[in-house]
Order: sequence, then structure tokens, then C-alpha cells
Amino acid sequence: MKRRPGRSDQTGRTMGAGAHVRLYRWLLNSEAWRSLSCEARALLVELYALHNGANNGSLFLSVREGARRLGVGKTTAARAFDELTDRGFIRPNVQGAFSRKVRHATSWVLTEFENGGRLPTKDFARWKSALKIQNTVPLQVQMVPPQVQMPEAAQ
Repeated sequence: MKRRPGRSDQTGRTMGAGAHVRLYRWLLNSEAWRSLSCEARALLVELYALHNGANNGSLFLSVREGARRLGVGKTTAARAFDELTDRGFIRPNVQGAFSRKVRHATSWVLTEFENGGRLPTKDFARWKSALKIQNTVPLQVQMVPPQVQMPEAAQ
């Protein structure tokens, strides 16, 4: 009997299922995720798509390639990389440069996953907005006329 892709075999494993990107609800509810722009969220999904479970720290994605994948300009892609780095979702492993003889892109580390035997740091889970605005009641200033002091002799 021929099995269709996406169906389970006798062990319960899905047969023919392709690789996927998983975004957990705890990640989506984090303050760091909520503060990201749409471009930064899309770029993080692209970086997750490059991750195969064993190559964290060797995820090569340049600003130009990121811009091409997202369909945005290089400046917007660079801003998205900066957001992801600032919030703690990614960090550079080996910085890329045009000044080398062999040009290469920066290799990235996803902080959600282990890297080189080190446990995941999940820096984004500890990120707090510096621009947190506290709702406070405005001060109500009442002008009280100054009390006129009478000389004691006049009393």
C-alpha cells in the first residue's frame, strides 16, 4: 500500500514531513518579541529556517541576503539585525567583513538553542524595554495664597 506524504507510520512518526520552523507561544508572548518590528520578526524566522539543529553558530546570513529574502532594502535589513541583536535573539559568532581577501557573511548564534556544547542563554527572555512608560496620575498643583504674617504688636 502506498503511503501519502504527511501521514504517520506505525511508530507514530510523520512520514514525508519537511523541515519546519517552530515558534513557541512563550516566545511569542515575551516582551522582546512584542517589541520587534515586522521586518525583524520575519528575519528571525529566516534565521530559524537556516538552523537544522546542529549548525547553531554557523548560520551565515548577510545583510544583503537578508534584504533579498525579506524583499526590503539593505538599511531596513541592517536595522532588523540590530533589533534582533539588541533584544538578545541572536549574537554574532564570527563577524563578516569586506576587508578580508575572502569575503564572508557574519555567522550568527540563535540564543534559544545550545551552541558548541553550551546551554542556550535565551537572552531575549530577560530583555526589558528601557522606554517603559509608567501610567501615573498627573500632579494637581493647587495655588495656595501665602499667609500674611501680622506683626505681633498688631494682634
